[in-house]
Amino acid sequence: MGGQKGMLDFDQLNIDYVNDNYYALQLEVGDRCYQGCIYCYMNAVAETKNELTDAIISAVLVDAKELGFTTIEWLGGEPLLRKNIFRFMEQAKKLGLKNNMWTGGLPFADLKTVEKTAELCDDGYISVHLSTLDQKLYKIFHPQRESDDIAVILNGIEHLLKIGYPPAQILNSVTFTGLQTAADLIATMEFFYREYGIQTSINVYHTYLRPGYSQDELLKFIPQPEEVLKVYSRYRNLIQADNLPMNCVNKQYCATTVAVLNNGFVTPCATIREEKAGLNVKDDSFRNIVSAHRSYLSFQYLKTEQNLPTGCQKCGLKSQCWGCRSRSYAAGNGLYGKDPRCFRS
Repeated sequence: MGGQKGMLDFDQLNIDYVNDNYYALQLEVGDRCYQGCIYCYMNAVAETKNELTDAIISAVLVDAKELGFTTIEWLGGEPLLRKNIFRFMEQAKKLGLKNNMWTGGLPFADLKTVEKTAELCDDGYISVHLSTLDQKLYKIFHPQRESDDIAVILNGIEHLLKIGYPPAQILNSVTFTGLQTAADLIATMEFFYREYGIQTSINVYHTYLRPGYSQDELLKFIPQPEEVLKVYSRYRNLIQADNLPMNCVNKQYCATTVAVLNNGFVTPCATIREEKAGLNVKDDSFRNIVSAHRSYLSFQYLKTEQNLPTGCQKCGLKSQCWGCRSRSYAAGNGLYGKDPRCFRS
């Protein structure tokens, strides 16, 4: 993700892509989170509104194993706020599935939580979320929080490293918005890489309409193309990667990943908040849904080069990138349209 080589099994990804198999399941256990990011793509809330039941989570894990998934991406909200999250991670591990944890990082104030997460993600990775080190900007991004959160997240990372968790298995997932300069985000990425040896997953803002905001108000969150170019160019040089896909991962990952949202709906990606009839694990098994909707869930249409969006067909990165499908969807271009944030086409 974001160019790093220690996080994903790229050989297996390519095999799964070619053979129309599955690699990762993004599993949202609930929507509760107290980090309060104003740009949150899924409307996380301080008190739970939507969550998967214990029975559904357990059944989905069993089905995922039978369907050939090898990796579970634990998502929320904040997945570490679910009291029995470690029980499900232990179940996944017993099934032979790899655990990847996506946390905002605030639960790492409890060092025992850090240690248990590291234990269960020993062959996977742990992602935290800190888009800026600037205290004033952090308050803008998280108006219900204090800038002391920055120290909490960094202390959690330092404890991970202290107990021997490899920096190559830690990720900082950032969201780049129009409220932040490229220089500030670059400074954050450089700090993580030089101070800790930790790489970054770059997510460029999605234009989802969220409660409390008008569509016009959301325009302020969209970064300018030249600023996005600055971020990607600097990061490419920082980690010495010749090319980086415009999406947070390559297209091989996108095509081999499926998401179960906290309201039960199954989609191709957790950032695609599409609620389609007949695709809800509250009504049918995950195994049946995935088997019946393989083409939709794995972007089969885009695997034919002539179906790539305008600009992608001539792009030098088309072997690994087809633009972010959720950015296209959020902008009203459909699942197969042009990525509006791409600076290459």
